[in-house]
Amino acid sequence: MSLGNVVIRGTSTPLNTGTTYDTAEQNNLIDGYSDLSYEQYQLTVGGTYLLTEALYTTASFTYDKFNSDEEYVYGDEDGKAYYSYVGVGYRF
Repeated sequence: MSLGNVVIRGTSTPLNTGTTYDTAEQNNLIDGYSDLSYEQYQLTVGGTYLLTEALYTTASFTYDKFNSDEEYVYGDEDGKAYYSYVGVGYRF
């Protein structure tokens, strides 16, 4: 199956000319795909407490776990992250 020819136009050539290449030939160079596996697990716990009808406070805690079977472009991407927030709000 051929995907046809694609015309490439650059700034150094007039708009009506260009260079052609066969995209099917380039696609046939791919003989396999990566076997990289990347997983992320996330757990969030939070809540809100009403101090009055309009005034409230809220809090949340999140735990992230990252797991990759192999190193990727930036090296080993395994790891954990913890983050939380506490806030006060007023509804009017």
